[in-house]
Amino acid sequence: MPLSFVRLIPGDTHFKFVRLRKLAFTGSIVALLGAVIAFTVLGINLGIDFKGGGNIEIKTEQAADIEKISDVVRSLGLGEVEVREFGSPTEVLIRFERQETNDPEISEERLQQAAAHNVHEALYAAFSDLEFSFDGDKAASVVSTSDLDLEKGQQALQSLDVAGLLLTAGDDAKTLILTLPKVVVDRKSSPELQQLVYEQARYKLLETYSTLVSQRTDIVGPKVSGELVQSGIIAVLGALVCMMLYIWFRFEWQFSVGAVIALAHDVTLTIGMFALTRIEFNLASIAAILTIVGYSMNDTVVVYDRIREKLRMYKKMELGDLIDLAINKTLARTSITSVTTLLALIPLYLYGGEALRGFAITMIWGVLVGTYSSIFIAAPLLMVFGVNREEMDAD
Repeated sequence: MPLSFVRLIPGDTHFKFVRLRKLAFTGSIVALLGAVIAFTVLGINLGIDFKGGGNIEIKTEQAADIEKISDVVRSLGLGEVEVREFGSPTEVLIRFERQETNDPEISEERLQQAAAHNVHEALYAAFSDLEFSFDGDKAASVVSTSDLDLEKGQQALQSLDVAGLLLTAGDDAKTLILTLPKVVVDRKSSPELQQLVYEQARYKLLETYSTLVSQRTDIVGPKVSGELVQSGIIAVLGALVCMMLYIWFRFEWQFSVGAVIALAHDVTLTIGMFALTRIEFNLASIAAILTIVGYSMNDTVVVYDRIREKLRMYKKMELGDLIDLAINKTLARTSITSVTTLLALIPLYLYGGEALRGFAITMIWGVLVGTYSSIFIAAPLLMVFGVNREEMDAD
């Protein structure tokens, strides 16, 4: 059978959508109130993009010990900390809240970077079997319970670019000797400078011989996060205004108001979904909302275009019957578009990993809500605002 004969929705449906407008309006108003209450009471789970703080992604050789990692990070006193599996059993996401200080000489961004450094150092130490013994002069011994690759450690220390910093073999394969450069030891301020070089070398060796690897670190300071919040709000409101102006010029003001109400309906319900589900709200969420706005508007324009076409064809048909006719004529196209979009989003949600899961679930919700609003909100609203058929004939 040719694919052209396979239809999800028959092309000659006669559903009475307009008759359900009061029920749809009532249900939407209740849902919108619920979304506003959820947002007011619960708020939304702001991600690092908007709240500031740090995100650290690490990868372990075997399945990660979440409890151990959590204990290590929480022992640092960074406030609210979240540790969870990220994508696979060997990948872990660590989030810590924005660090604050009353010292005006220390920037908050620098404070976040120091916190991330401390997290890395503590984890490297916890997931390596190295023990350091510094004599306070010019040498330190590095002892392990397993054989150490000397060349690997030497290459790591070269990245510090400190002349005279040496790593040599000890008495056996489990011991290395870290020798600090003589120029540091001989300076008058040698204890402080010597300690600094030692700490840098210690960190680099812990990182090198640790069984976990840092995949990615994101640090967002309070100034940047505030700017992102402002930019996100402007982006969403700007999209709504541009859509309203586009519909106004293409159709009439009644269509424009109906479209904007439907879009505001979709955005508000999406925000309510974030509040109830506690899905992290970040820049990807803003991208998803803007995509939802475009998707919903596309559906609405298709329905409105068919309504305008029918208004010119059937000048004496009741407006309610005409809207039903237009929706039924576009129903097959709308349903197929929605289903094919969902077929792409569902695998993205299931297999796209933690980084894409929030975006995917937001888009799935947006496709469902956007399809609903185009049929049951945007089109029936023309019954409320009325349509000037004379202006339609003049266009």
